[in-house]
Amino acid sequence: MPARTWMITGCSTGFGRVLAEILLARDERVVATARKPETLADLVAGHDELALALKLDITRGEDIEQAVAAAKDRFGAIDVLINNAGYGGFGTVDDAPIDEARAVFETNYFGTLALIKAVLPDMIARRSGQIVNIGSVAGQIGFPGISYYSSSKFALAGLTESLGAEMKPLGINVTLAELGPFETHFTPSMTFIPPSPHYDMAALSIESGNSHWGAGHDARDGAEALLAALADPTPPRRLILGQHGLDVVALHDGRRHAEREKWLAASQLAGTK
Repeated sequence: MPARTWMITGCSTGFGRVLAEILLARDERVVATARKPETLADLVAGHDELALALKLDITRGEDIEQAVAAAKDRFGAIDVLINNAGYGGFGTVDDAPIDEARAVFETNYFGTLALIKAVLPDMIARRSGQIVNIGSVAGQIGFPGISYYSSSKFALAGLTESLGAEMKPLGINVTLAELGPFETHFTPSMTFIPPSPHYDMAALSIESGNSHWGAGHDARDGAEALLAALADPTPPRRLILGQHGLDVVALHDGRRHAEREKWLAASQLAGTK
């Protein structure tokens, strides 16, 4: 496959940075973005012909407009958009203020949506392109304690599925990468609102199936697996990354199936007539 231009958000650390490093090593063109562009200096150093580092806060419309224009001015077109920038926090629905939910959605959903809408017109005009949203298995499972983050990833999953259906006839591939735990700075950087004494968070974590996760998988392994899947002629619409993520989704799929079977008669409206 010929070299393409990749625009990646949230490249200062973690998954976005690893993706950018791998792509640059493969001589792909990379538009690396971060809220603090000075954090990208060492990433793009020595890649003058291939890399462009830009300031981008995806919650700011002017930042999006300027970054997309700069990317197109430098490389002509954006072939692949990877929406990796994300924000999360720990706190129960009971304890975390509603403003925290708004902040999480502004980045994880509305900021991502705004950037997608900024790149779509050119992709549609070319009938070519690829959009990748970095989600989470928390977009399939409402883990206790990260309710706002989880709900934002559920919203992102719905957006991705709808967008994928809309774009497929136009030659544009859309993928949701649903990450389990990976060794990045994401979890340590999460805001923390202590739970009220009436919550036993350890017991809730055991029940939800994520109590044993620890640091998680190596981010480079996850990035390599994702890029391999994206290179396929028919890339996946949804891709779980990491064995821990697969295991916890399987656990909850089993529970959901059992619940559907238990309440099948009610779902079928049996006995209502």
